[in-house]
Parts: sequence; structure tokens; C-alpha cells
Amino acid sequence: MSYDLAFWYESGSLDAAAAYQKYDAMTDGESGVTVESPRVAEFYRDILKAYQDLTDDTTEEEADQSPWTSSVYFNGECVLVNIAWSRKSEVSDTLIAMAKSRGLVTYDPQRELVVEA
Repeated sequence: MSYDLAFWYESGSLDAAAAYQKYDAMTDGESGVTVESPRVAEFYRDILKAYQDLTDDTTEEEADQSPWTSSVYFNGECVLVNIAWSRKSEVSDTLIAMAKSRGLVTYDPQRELVVEA
């Protein structure tokens, strides 16, 4: 089981219903859901500095230490993460703070919550 979060740049305010629609499209692999932003790419790099991603080369030991249940998804428009439930508090708080510092929106689909920058 994972705790999922999505991050992207949004120029205006966003309510939970609109954020869910974007999140749903993003998780379906659609592009053009929101604008690409260098802030998103910078945030993605920040994540990979803080937490090793899961790749084909990840060892079993590294995977056991990883906070992820699958690879971090990045397409220029958004970053989608699946956090191991046992590490959700630690990792989600850190990622939300990192996203705010980059001016990104966080959407938490479990709580239907939008955290604006």
C-alpha cells in the first residue's frame, strides 16, 4: 500500500475538485494537463538528491531502504510519488516543504487536500 502525492506548478488558486481532475488525468498519463515549469524539474532533482529513486539497477537492499513503492514519475509538468505507508509522515512532510519552497502545488488524493505554495 502506498501514500500518493502529486506536485505541479499552478499560477492561480485551485480547489480540491479541480486538483483531482488534473491528478486523475496525470495518473492516466495524459500530457498538457498543466504547463511545464523549470520549478517542477528543479523539484524532481531535489527529490532525487534527498531520496534515491527505484530503478532497474536498484539492489534489494536499496529498495528496502527506499521510501518509494515505485519509481518517481516526472514528465516536465508534474511529479507523482508513491510513498511506502510506513514512511508517509516523514517523507510527505519533507516533500510538501520542498514543493512550497519551489512554488509548487501539492495534491494529496487520500485526503482530497490541496496545499498551495
